[in-house]
Amino acid sequence: MVWTPRAVSTPRMTLRPLEPSDRPTFLAALSASLDHLAPWMPAPADWGIDAGLDAHFEQSLDRAARAHASGSAVRLFAFDSAGTLLGSFNLNNIVRGVGQMADAGWWVAAPALGRGLATEGVSALLSLAFAPHPLGLGLHRVAAGIIPRNARSIRVAEKCGMRREGLALRLVKIAGTWEDHWVYAKTAEEHPG
Repeated sequence: MVWTPRAVSTPRMTLRPLEPSDRPTFLAALSASLDHLAPWMPAPADWGIDAGLDAHFEQSLDRAARAHASGSAVRLFAFDSAGTLLGSFNLNNIVRGVGQMADAGWWVAAPALGRGLATEGVSALLSLAFAPHPLGLGLHRVAAGIIPRNARSIRVAEKCGMRREGLALRLVKIAGTWEDHWVYAKTAEEHPG
């Protein structure tokens, strides 16, 4: 069952798939956020992108289109009413069948930090994940891996009702180091509505 990506509105943002016309705001947000995101996310070169941010935008468009078409991921970008890119909220590694689960990931652009937008976006992402098809993905479980020193993302996960389940050792390579991640998760039964 493939879910067709659509816009999801929150009080301060619209989460939607990336479009070719988003190039300027994407490049501005990512350029302003590289230092902020470096400790928490694999660098574009780690994804096989070594031709700069413009190439990263093109590959982001392509990866999202392929993921949406296959049903393997949902990649949504958050925009304010002025069209400024605020961050990204994703469901990756979607598993169907008896699992009905996905991994959540998110980032907020440096200029938008400290305003509660991550909590608002992750809450919307979880509601989308657990809502029955065709409005949502009808998933049963969503997990997120968070580096233990990333206090902001841990707070977001906890505010969104995700519980800590354990420590995954050397889960993701970031800045040349295999980083441990706390695993946080939530099931449909734990999500309101």
